[in-house]
Amino acid sequence: MTVVKWAVVGTSNFALDWIARGIALGQNSELAAIVSRDPERGRAAAERTGARLHYTSIDEIEAGAIDGVFIVTPNPQHAPLTIAAARRGLHVIVEKPMAATVAECRAMIAAARDAGVVLAVAHCMHWAPPVTRARELLEAGAIGRIVSATITASYNSRPNGSWRQTDSTEAGGGTLYDMGVHAIDTIQLLAGSIAEVSGLLDHHIYRYPAEDTSTTLLKFASGAHGVVEAHSNCSQNSFAVTGTNGRLSSSNWLGREFTGNLLLERDGETTEQELPEVNVYVPQIEHVSECVLTGRTPAISGERGLSNIAVIEAAVKSARSGRRLAVAEAARA
Repeated sequence: MTVVKWAVVGTSNFALDWIARGIALGQNSELAAIVSRDPERGRAAAERTGARLHYTSIDEIEAGAIDGVFIVTPNPQHAPLTIAAARRGLHVIVEKPMAATVAECRAMIAAARDAGVVLAVAHCMHWAPPVTRARELLEAGAIGRIVSATITASYNSRPNGSWRQTDSTEAGGGTLYDMGVHAIDTIQLLAGSIAEVSGLLDHHIYRYPAEDTSTTLLKFASGAHGVVEAHSNCSQNSFAVTGTNGRLSSSNWLGREFTGNLLLERDGETTEQELPEVNVYVPQIEHVSECVLTGRTPAISGERGLSNIAVIEAAVKSARSGRRLAVAEAARA
């Protein structure tokens, strides 16, 4: 096998215009099928994307017709669909956030391990140009030892009745599980694992059931400090990593098919980095497909997805209790 045949589970515009397109553009991936509970919707989606097949469930997929599934559904469906696919012997990429709870993440990882299939979480900003270049500079010691790291990821989501607004934060709705998980994943990629959090969750501008404002104070395992801001009532898209010898910053780090920007401040000079334009979904699918073909563990593994949910669970519990919490302690509770 030199090409991995993927089925997209879900028919949202995002699933069809970005995920299905990314698979179709991949050098070692093939968009083979669409899965939708509605047969007519599935047929129309397959026609729209050029997929050869369409199914009404994962259980309907014939043996050998598909190698893996890319799950693009509301958050509460991530765990059951991932487990169902693994039990069918299908490799899985599941959209972020991996699930609503650490317990669900562990069950997903166990199902994939028992079935001997690859499990990846779609943390596509791993391939965002500003993030890729920032990692290179940090690994080269460009700014010295990290002292602090802050990141923002927000968009203005006016009340529209969508599940992200009507599901509670604990059920996987709201801004922390939506854009916040992108920010948490990226700041951990840049600054290392998060050990302790102090969270704030509020209804500040909009009054839908899920909170629209979240701020999380961080203490990294290294001892560095940080902040994650993720709101659904304004537009934000920036990060800054400050070190003993300089600073890296971006005012456009998160996107789909984009270049973004990155500044390096050091020795009194500021240098804007040259960055390529990248459709982040293409290197993502190519990387996971390569892991399927070679048996390697994806960079965006289930364990990485779980680590981000552990931080979110701790932040939510901290916000509810008013206490600073260790991430490991909150994950055990």
